[in-house]
Amino acid sequence: MSHSVTIEFDGSSHSVPEGITVIQAMWHLGRPMIHGVGCLGGVCGACTITMRSSSQTESQTALACQTMVEDSMALTFLPPDASKKVMTPLSADVADEKKMIHFYPETRRCVACQACTTICPQGIDVMEGVRAAINGEISAVAEKFTSCVMCGLCSMVCDARIRPHRVGIYARRLSVAAHPGSADQLFTRIDEINTGKYTEEWERVMSS
Repeated sequence: MSHSVTIEFDGSSHSVPEGITVIQAMWHLGRPMIHGVGCLGGVCGACTITMRSSSQTESQTALACQTMVEDSMALTFLPPDASKKVMTPLSADVADEKKMIHFYPETRRCVACQACTTICPQGIDVMEGVRAAINGEISAVAEKFTSCVMCGLCSMVCDARIRPHRVGIYARRLSVAAHPGSADQLFTRIDEINTGKYTEEWERVMSS
């Protein structure tokens, strides 16, 4: 016999099965989740929520597809990021901080309040990434934002209207353009897929 837990959502309490994610709980409650859901793998940043468990006094941010429901959990889905990223051709001679600051000049307004770092569901030191951008340390910025899922929560809490996640992804693009690496591992994996190395495992997963 499966057990249930009670979660608070949209101002009311709902009983859902334990051992499932918040997204799965929404499906269980009959919510289609057309918006606010994406890859279901914790990499697209679409399903950001604020949540508070019974043992917490303050809310924290998380990704709904990666967060398991808990009894007495209160949660709210957050709106998606509406900012636009810079769309510009990249080449091997453009990896300098002037290019980045040209497109994101508001970055220099950072007052080091750490609100962006506090709200990041990935635990990224966002503020340090922004400070590195101001100092022109493109590689450091790219490294800081390696695990960024582009949820945009950092920009929502920034009083200076900085878009740290946009700065981070642009730094990653600049860094790769200037220092392209080998794609040998990618080509090896593609060859493995084409030769059927994972066919049996894929069929097992699909049939389970």
